[in-house]
Amino acid sequence: MIALGVLVILLLVTGYNGLVEGVIATHHAGTAGMRVATVTQLLYGVCAVVALLALAAKQRWVLWPVAGWALAVIATAGLAPVVYGGTPVRTGLVAGAGAALVLGLVLWAWRRSS
Repeated sequence: MIALGVLVILLLVTGYNGLVEGVIATHHAGTAGMRVATVTQLLYGVCAVVALLALAAKQRWVLWPVAGWALAVIATAGLAPVVYGGTPVRTGLVAGAGAALVLGLVLWAWRRSS
């Protein structure tokens, strides 16, 4: 139950951030890398909303939008520091790996508890 609560909170926060900040970022994405990061941000926003709706409706296919959300969050976490922050690629790799670790633990706990 706690894992589901954590997942729902993450989906709510990232759904909002992905859509609102993603739309704003479309106006500032000046390079190809920035555009890709913005697309992945919008993707995790859309996937989060679909996942929340699927969770609320208790749909069996909820794993698909949750997986899409997680992959898009990981991609954004790895890309954004590099393309928007100008940090070295290794920093993006560490950020993406950290996001993957956290999301992997949350998803593992959620799947185990359901």
